[in-house]
Amino acid sequence: MKVIVTGATGNAGREVVKHCLENPRITKVVILTRRAVSMEVESHPKVEVVMHQDFTQYPEALMRRLDGAQACMWAIGGRMDRFKNDKHAYRKVGVELPIAAAKIFCEQLADKTPEGAEFRFVFCSSRQAEKAKKSLLFIGDPRGSVAEAEKGLAEVADGHKNSFATYILRPASFTSPDMPPPPPTSASRKLVGGHHCSATVETSQVGRAMVKVACDGWKGRVVENDVLAKM
Repeated sequence: MKVIVTGATGNAGREVVKHCLENPRITKVVILTRRAVSMEVESHPKVEVVMHQDFTQYPEALMRRLDGAQACMWAIGGRMDRFKNDKHAYRKVGVELPIAAAKIFCEQLADKTPEGAEFRFVFCSSRQAEKAKKSLLFIGDPRGSVAEAEKGLAEVADGHKNSFATYILRPASFTSPDMPPPPPTSASRKLVGGHHCSATVETSQVGRAMVKVACDGWKGRVVENDVLAKM
């Protein structure tokens, strides 16, 4: 099985790549990245690293290298503070890029999968997206962007139900031994109902879950945090 991975230099993306390499069902991993990956990853026989700067554009030569892929695991993103509170940059990375990629992959890859299997677009979202749908958000609240991305990806899949599927994972927050904790603000504690620590999942769990869904799909479109933590 050939797959595409984005965000491979980030915390979740590195785990996605690791679990792809460990999974015998995955025979080819095309990593689309703006930055170099480790030599250990780049030299792996399963891996093809493609340096790519504009994730809204996919020229013909690049699409030829992606032919035959059956899934994309999208792990580009991050907290608002990583974007120096630039709401426009945050929205572009969190909303515009995944939707643009999903549309192009749907149009140009979904009908080329082996044996007509559905193309699976696995998106690493956030539990904040569900809260965004249940509350009146302040202008500029980052939860709105997360919910907008989910909506756009769902619309792409709904228009091509027989060939393209969107799967959305909603971790509450990530943790790993080498990751600093998120800023300890009262707002961030409220976003997870005052139980930030107990809701946190290891990045390795997120990576494992994304690979599992890419290989097998899931019974529903959304994988919530409590289910994700057990996968």
